[in-house]
Amino acid sequence: MDRKIDAYEKRVLDGTRDQDDDSDLSLEELLDELDEESDQFFSKYREQRMEEISDHLKKVSKNVNESGYGILVEVEKESELIRISKDLPKIVIHFGLDTFEKCRYMNERLETLARKYLDTKFVKVDVQKCPFLVQKLRIKVLPFVIGYCRGVESMRLVGFSQLGNDPNGFKIEMLEKVLLSSGVIKSFSGTTLTKDRRILSSRSHDDEGSDSGLDI
Repeated sequence: MDRKIDAYEKRVLDGTRDQDDDSDLSLEELLDELDEESDQFFSKYREQRMEEISDHLKKVSKNVNESGYGILVEVEKESELIRISKDLPKIVIHFGLDTFEKCRYMNERLETLARKYLDTKFVKVDVQKCPFLVQKLRIKVLPFVIGYCRGVESMRLVGFSQLGNDPNGFKIEMLEKVLLSSGVIKSFSGTTLTKDRRILSSRSHDDEGSDSGLDI
């Protein structure tokens, strides 16, 4: 069931759904199919779970189609950044410089997570365009990543120091874990990049066994 939800979210994000292709279920068809899999639900929670799934998938479709979710969006104005950080339910903000290699590295990882967690807004901003926030947040080291849940700070990352022992990089699973633990992203289907890679690794092993100012 979780895989079907993930697959639907990916189709919405990629814009590849084809009404003439029976392999691509519409939202209604997917909900009907999930509804039939009653053996996966405890009866007392079944109706509630189906309602949660329906609400989530509708929200994902709206976010991607209307609100610029699923990508790392660049915010140009400081006033706009302040507004959305207060208004949006969940947002991850990367303060950086595109000329700085570590910031480009962070952007790539956030872009990947943005495509998976479609109910969280991921944005980046040039620190040179937001002097007020740089001072208020006391940003002195880049990259600087901060997350807000309903306008309240839930996490912050300064450089790569919290993401492992390598000063030049980190595993994306480490970043995902920090964001998940803070609540700024949530795995609705229960799958994460870490779990996905463990599954792929396990399958690969089984196959092999069978065959034999700013301080930057």
